[in-house]
Amino acid sequence: MAEFHKYVSAYLATFIMWGFLMAFLYNMVSKSIVPNGDKTLMWISLTMFLSYLASDPLTSATFQIESMSYATAYIVWTALDLTCIGAILLISKGKSIDSYPAKLYVLLGLLINSSLFISMYIDINILENTEEWWLWGFYTVTVNIMDAMMLIALFSNKDFLGLVRLYRRIRGQAESA
Repeated sequence: MAEFHKYVSAYLATFIMWGFLMAFLYNMVSKSIVPNGDKTLMWISLTMFLSYLASDPLTSATFQIESMSYATAYIVWTALDLTCIGAILLISKGKSIDSYPAKLYVLLGLLINSSLFISMYIDINILENTEEWWLWGFYTVTVNIMDAMMLIALFSNKDFLGLVRLYRRIRGQAESA
């Protein structure tokens, strides 16, 4: 059964990476139609695709890269997510979340994912836990939900979960018209 989970997770990771490639291509085509259009979403999508490409298990297996061992994978994923957050903040500097709700969704998704990666690293490598418990199930479900949320946000650039409204309410800002 563990072997089955290994293959399913590898193919799911590749499918998510493919989704970020499609988001990049979609945003590239839709933004290039408009002359001098803002390409912020395209660059965010490209950043996400490259980050996921770098950590894809099938890509690692294809090029025989051993850096994605069980012990180091969570640290690599955390570093890639934090690097991605920095790159997205640079790319979208001066761009409001009202114009680009996808920015908030992607940053939130990456923060949650990197927090879970660190939690799993601590649990498995530092605390040396080898028995599955609720954190492992929560990790599996939440990381996949965050990936799907980020993909939907990059394709739609809409506040489909009301996170921008919640963000504005928390910060005490008025709703934009």
